[in-house]
Parts: sequence; C-alpha cells; structure tokens
Amino acid sequence: MAAAEDNKDILARAAQAFQGGDYAGAVDLLAPAASAHPDDADLASALAYALSRAGSLAQAAEQFDRAVALRPKDAGLLRDAGAVHLRNGNLDTALERYRAAYRLSNNDISLLGNIVDVLLRLERGNDALTLVDGTLALAPRAAALHYVRGVVLGALGRQQDERQAYENAIKLDPRLVDAHTNLGVLARDQHRFDDALRHFKHALAIDPEHPGARTNRAQTNLLLGQFTHGWRDYEWRWRDGGQTMPYAGSPWLGEGKLAGQTLLVHAEQGLGDTIQFSRYVRALVPMAGAVILRVQASLAPLLRTSLPGVTVIGDDVPVPAFDRHVPLLSLPLALSRQGAEPWPLGQPLRADEALAREWAALLPARGSATRPRIGLAWSGNAGHPDDRNRSIPFAELAPLLDAPCDFVCVQKDIRPADLAAIEQWRTVAGHDNLHLPNDALRDFSETAALMANLDSVITVDTATVHLAGALGIPTILLLPAMPDWRWQLNREDTPWYPSVSLRRKTAGSDWIEVLQELRDKLKAGR
Repeated sequence: MAAAEDNKDILARAAQAFQGGDYAGAVDLLAPAASAHPDDADLASALAYALSRAGSLAQAAEQFDRAVALRPKDAGLLRDAGAVHLRNGNLDTALERYRAAYRLSNNDISLLGNIVDVLLRLERGNDALTLVDGTLALAPRAAALHYVRGVVLGALGRQQDERQAYENAIKLDPRLVDAHTNLGVLARDQHRFDDALRHFKHALAIDPEHPGARTNRAQTNLLLGQFTHGWRDYEWRWRDGGQTMPYAGSPWLGEGKLAGQTLLVHAEQGLGDTIQFSRYVRALVPMAGAVILRVQASLAPLLRTSLPGVTVIGDDVPVPAFDRHVPLLSLPLALSRQGAEPWPLGQPLRADEALAREWAALLPARGSATRPRIGLAWSGNAGHPDDRNRSIPFAELAPLLDAPCDFVCVQKDIRPADLAAIEQWRTVAGHDNLHLPNDALRDFSETAALMANLDSVITVDTATVHLAGALGIPTILLLPAMPDWRWQLNREDTPWYPSVSLRRKTAGSDWIEVLQELRDKLKAGR
C-alpha cells in the first residue's frame, strides 16, 4: 500500500510539473519510479508523455511501447504512441499503433486519417486509396471520408479527382472546414492564388480559429511576398498539430522591452530553417541582457563561431535559466514590431580555416587546374512531407555527371537505393568523377569546411542550399513547380541568399529538362 501511495504522490507532482511546462522535471520524477515499478501502467504512460514533451523522442517511443504493452486496449495511448513513432521516423511502427487504435475506436475517421498519412509517407498511396474506398463503400454519405479520399488522390497526383472529392465532401457537409482549406491548398498548388485566398477566407468565415486555414493562408501570402500578413498568420503553426511549443509561457513576439532579461531563442523546424533564420538573432543582442540560441547539436559549433554576442547551445545540453523565449521562425514578426528591416542579411557564416585546409588535403586532386569542383546534394530528409517532390533519385540525376566537372557529395546521408544506383553508375567506364566523403561529415562545421574548397554547389531544397547560401558560395537550387514558400515564384534569384540562383521544374514534368539544360551549361563552361 505504501508503494502505491508513493506512486500516486509522484504522479501528482509530475502532473504539476508537466502542467507548468517543466517537462524535464516531470521526467526526473517519473523515470526512477517507472524503473522501480515496471508493471505500473500509470507511471509508464506518464513517463512516455513527459519524455515526448521534453523532446526526447527516441526514449519516448520506447517508453510508449512499454506503456502500450501494459495497456494494449487503450486506443488513446495507442494513438499517441503512433504519433511519437511518426515524429521519430519509425513509420512502420507508427502504422501498427494507429491501426491498433483504429480497431478499438469504432472506426474513428480521424484515426483513419492518421493511417492514411503514414501510408502516404511510406509511398503506399494505392493502399491508402483502397482502404478509404473500402470504408467509403460502407458509409457513402460520410463527408469526412470524402475529404480523406481527396487527400489520398492529391498525393497520387490526381488533382482533378482530388478537387471533386473535396467538393463532394462540402455538398454533404458545407461547414467541413478542412475540405474548404484543402481546396485552397490545391488552388495554390495550381497557381490559382485568388481562388486559394478565397477558399481560405471561406474556411475562416466558418471557423475563425481554424489553424490549418490560417497556416496555409500564411504560407500562401509568404509565397506571394505579402510578408506582413504572412508572418502574422504563421503564428498559427503552433495550433495545427504539427508542432508543440516546448516552453511554458507566451513567447516574446516583439511586444515590450527586453532590457536586462535573458531571451532564449529556440530552433523549431529543420536544419535549413535554423540556418536561414539564425540571421535574425544578432539583431536581438542590443535589445536584451543576454541572448541564448538553442539549435540542433550538429549546427551549434558552426553558429557559435558566427554569432558574436550570442550564447549558442545544442539541443543535447540542458537549457540554462531564461526570462523570455521566442521560436526562431517567429523572429521576423517580432523584429518587424521593433522596426527591423524585412531582409536582414547580416554577416555570412564562415568556415573554420583550419578545417578547410584539412579538407583541401583530403579531397581528390582536380582532373585539371581549370576543371570545376562542384558540390552535389540530390536528396534531403526522407521524412519531409514534400520529399517526393523536392528530392531527386540518383539514377535520375546521374546524366548531370557527364559534364566535365569533379563532383563532391555534400549531403551526409545517402539512401540505400541511391547507394546501389551509384555503384551501378560506377561500373561504366569514365564514371569516376563523384567523391563521397559522407562518413567524415560529422557536423555542419565539417560540411562548411568542405564547401570552402568548392567552386559551386548544385542542390535540391534541403539544408545544403541554406548552408551554401549563408557561406556565400555560388549555388544552383533545383526546385519543384510548387516550391516551398520561401523561394517565391517566377524569379531566378532569392533575397535570402545573393549567391543562390533558382532553376524550376515545370508543372507536370520530370527533372530531365532542368538537368539536361544544366548539364549543357556545365559542358559549355557556363
């Protein structure tokens, strides 16, 4: 009985810490108790949630599995376990957890949507469509199912059918905000921007608090260069389920003074986003008593040498005490309220000179004194929602390497299919102008030093373009027809990085035309 009472006390104290935003404190309370009482489902599940909110996703996934083993019939726990496995990149396990939750949920359509999302990430769109159509046959007047069908059809590139599915959903439920919102996204993807904004306006007339409509309207305005409206709506990203604010209390968004206070700026999205928006951090130094920038550990050494006056820490160390916090991508809004310029380029990042000399000695000699040495990155994070549009399989990229240049891979990770394609490519005589230094790229300081020895970089939309652009290296960015909002439309340059030029794929085409044109220019020495 005493042990049970002790556990109740620990759970109560951990819940108090959790509600106060002290997720690390909740973990510290729960971990020893959960270890001492491995059969206590309450402790196991509480620790799983605390680890998740503390950002320890790998540990959280393992702990959720322990909790699920103790509570295999808890649909909510299974659903949240699936969500953590999804965030941690464990797609197959996420799918298994979501399916188990769905079986227990009496056909909860939101859980069906989770299953469909994972199937699409696994590039199993046809399986997703079969699942949805089978369910729809049993409930043909379920508006939400028509909406989910539209999502799948969109992923399969069947835009006309996608649009019809959303319209079918709205006929059955005119107030289905998600369908109105996705009609806006579809219109944006088709460059029908007035229609897109009209659909978002319609969605928000139904539900002014709908985060998906707000966030997508933000991205549309940012794409169109309407930054004042865009940054304001972009704050709704914290409510759309894709991100969780990791610190308690309202963030600083430019209101009030920071004099004498310690401001924590925290990275929130991908590595490229952190590089891109770190430019704003130096503007905070004169405003606050101290500025701490918390970023991905692999970026900390590089940014530490490039941001004087800022304490840069990795996300692998404890967070020091602070007074206020602000997400990194909220800085354009916050600083605009302080009268800052919209495009503060700041000082470029700098590669470590000693590391650059080490890389100069490691790289193969050039084919000739005048032969260009070009960095190459053809894929990014495989878990990115738009990966299928922005990454290029190596087999499709390979003809570019016929150009008389020495190519150096500057992406750290190469997918197994691409490694196999590279080995196949190398079996052809003369295919010896690609160097793979990937194991030596321990962090972005190493990649920056490698890039310092290159004449230029060719890359898809991944962290590579941000690093090369921030280093001031001439760079060609290969973009899909509908790019991420930051690259805007109908331009070959970008105000984010003066050294970067943009090459865009046309709608409905593959990469062959863009790559062939680029190869011809390289062959001509341009």
